[in-house]
Amino acid sequence: MSLDSITGSDLARSVKAGCIRLEHNRDKVDLLNVFPVPDGDTGTNMYLTLLAAAKEGEKNSQQPLGKVAKAVSFGSLMGARGNSGVIMSQIFRGMAKVLESKMEANAMDMAQSLRAGSETAYKAVMKPVEGTILTVIREIAAATEREASTGNDVLGALLAGVEEGLRVLEKTPTMLPILKEAGVVDAGGRGLLYFLEGFIDGLAQDKDIPLEEYKGKLAMPRLEKDEQAMVELDFQYCTELLIKGLALDEGDVKDHLAPLGDSMLVVGDENLLKVHIHSNHPGKVLETCLQFGSISDVKINNMLEEVHEQHHKWDEEQAKPQRKIGVVAVAAGEGIKKMLLSLGVDEVVEGGQTMNPSTEDLVRACDQVGADQIIILPNNANVIMTAEQAKHLSSKNLAIVPTRSVMQAINALIAFNEEGDLEQVAEAMIKETSGMSYGEVTYAVRDSKYNGFDIKEGDFIGLVNDEIAAQGNSAENVVLDLLNIMKAEEHDLLTIFYGSDTEEKDALQLKGRIMGQYADNEIEMHYGGQPHYNYLLSVE
Repeated sequence: MSLDSITGSDLARSVKAGCIRLEHNRDKVDLLNVFPVPDGDTGTNMYLTLLAAAKEGEKNSQQPLGKVAKAVSFGSLMGARGNSGVIMSQIFRGMAKVLESKMEANAMDMAQSLRAGSETAYKAVMKPVEGTILTVIREIAAATEREASTGNDVLGALLAGVEEGLRVLEKTPTMLPILKEAGVVDAGGRGLLYFLEGFIDGLAQDKDIPLEEYKGKLAMPRLEKDEQAMVELDFQYCTELLIKGLALDEGDVKDHLAPLGDSMLVVGDENLLKVHIHSNHPGKVLETCLQFGSISDVKINNMLEEVHEQHHKWDEEQAKPQRKIGVVAVAAGEGIKKMLLSLGVDEVVEGGQTMNPSTEDLVRACDQVGADQIIILPNNANVIMTAEQAKHLSSKNLAIVPTRSVMQAINALIAFNEEGDLEQVAEAMIKETSGMSYGEVTYAVRDSKYNGFDIKEGDFIGLVNDEIAAQGNSAENVVLDLLNIMKAEEHDLLTIFYGSDTEEKDALQLKGRIMGQYADNEIEMHYGGQPHYNYLLSVE
């Protein structure tokens, strides 16, 4: 099944899908960001640029294709960050020029728009360098055009472009010696390809068209610590801003800024110009730009500090030991995350009640762990099925310990053995949670009747093992009711985490009350910081 043409709504949806794909991989792109331009994080800059483009596209998604393309271009220009973001905005600008008069676009239209995007991006850079995103987009456009000339299949043409882009990306170290020296491919090119992969997925999924596996997928290269130490900067400050005025002359602005630094980009139109330049005198850059109009959205980053931060990131990555079995857990709340990490969890995925992570979030977290075998702790009933799906999508061997609460996860980690057999370790962790009870205290968001309780909006309610078991007019009273229901006196240890909406003084007062009633128990009260739940507790 082929796709003959795309509309404005298709374009808006696919730009958003591409933005999401890059967001999920921006850390990988950031880690490639060593040369030729170490100004901030390439992946993050591209993502924020695309986010602005996607928002404008979504606002105009019901408009004809040409208007959506123009909106996307405008959004990317306004949101452009860093060299990579500005170049991305120029790719969209060139595409919009080809698409602006069209209601729909066929394969050749899309190919020609990519070629125009490439040409516009090249013109925006004063000294284009091969082996960068510029090379990658040029070859993507050429391959897309070749495929489009053989038939009118938009997806087929774009897939051909991406496949060629991946091959060219692999060759970028042979084009730029500094990339070869550092052992990486070009960060901007990699970010562009993540975006286009997501863009294609966005087109195909809505049309219910199955995509074959992409060819030539790259394993992300890794840098060695000593290779990173070679970064030197001639100009320390990355300066970005917008100039607004009348009859602005792009060439005139470039001529005035050229003596002040390098990596200069000046793009836009006669009413609005985006400026990006590396300079040792950002103040002079601002004074120069003020000659042409009013300035706004000024950003000045110390790139030397950013390079040092990048070194630190790599130090952390290299310091992570390779484990036989790793652990990924789902949780929310800074205190709870710290607790899980201290107990041996490698990666914590943000999520829980009301914010369940996606399958892709879990797979991505597993990819970050330095182990080929992973145990996932879902910590929520709604996440267990998602975790099971991750087993089929991850390249690693995954086992699911179906925890329904963080309190179960803490118990399960007691039995974790990183050197054991994966299935046996998972079974031992499951067994460790079988005899415990856990409780949760939250508030009702609406009136309801459940399990014999007549619950009013705003009431505090307590759950034991996911079943409503108590209600009251204060969270602290409900905790005491739950401990009674859970027969805390028959256990040795009571563990409680208080949430982001609970004052520390209230939690400490509650601990005093519990100590008065359960003098023979060991009682631990911790700050969890979890949202929505005033208290999480367990007895064991």
